[in-house]
Amino acid sequence: MKKSLLLLILFFVSSSSWASIDIPQNLSKADREMSLRILGFGTSNKILSDPYPLGGYSGFEFGVAVSDFSTDELKNLGSKLSSSQNDVSYTSISIGKGLYNNIDFFLNMTPYLQTVQMSQFGAQIRWSFYQAETLPLSLSFLLSGNSSNISNQVSVRTVGADLIGGLNVNRVALYSGVGSISSSGDFLGGPRGLTDSGYQESESVMGLHLLLGINVRLTDFFISAEVDHYQDTVFSGKFGMRL
Repeated sequence: MKKSLLLLILFFVSSSSWASIDIPQNLSKADREMSLRILGFGTSNKILSDPYPLGGYSGFEFGVAVSDFSTDELKNLGSKLSSSQNDVSYTSISIGKGLYNNIDFFLNMTPYLQTVQMSQFGAQIRWSFYQAETLPLSLSFLLSGNSSNISNQVSVRTVGADLIGGLNVNRVALYSGVGSISSSGDFLGGPRGLTDSGYQESESVMGLHLLLGINVRLTDFFISAEVDHYQDTVFSGKFGMRL
């Protein structure tokens, strides 16, 4: 069983296309805010899990996810880039644990990837406050936050709050949600920096978050796919084990 999970994870990661994140220099305030909408929202936490609670102290989940988002709009900012950019894909490892009754806690991490030139660390806490007695429906509130380092030039902190509705039928779970997201970031200054002022600058932005996902259980394993829409659309998938 563990060997099968490892093979699925290796296949999923190897099928991803990797590209570095190139950020132009001489970014104005408006450019920096647009960069945050692309990079901050794009690297924010994704749910990628069954919307039904893990189940108290005994609930546990482990998985490896790949997210893909576009950074091509960056080429038109600041001093511009000479060529278009491919979509960026990055891998994250996540662990989920049931804490008490219908409260779950998740951690996710992306070690620094030389190919993508980014790292991130985040956490989510989910409160499933409603499960219908006669229908397989559930409602939950999700609070998430993460920190990302991109190319050692931008440090980003992102916080989100979402209301999630889920429908579980046999081994298939569908979920959708709506919420708000905010991102703040510090942009490197100096001769090799990104800002038009030459000094380190900080910006913050807010936006609407819409999401739609599916989770399929395969005995102890699961496969999840999710679409998140912010400034742009982010596609994510995950293989994991839920006990």
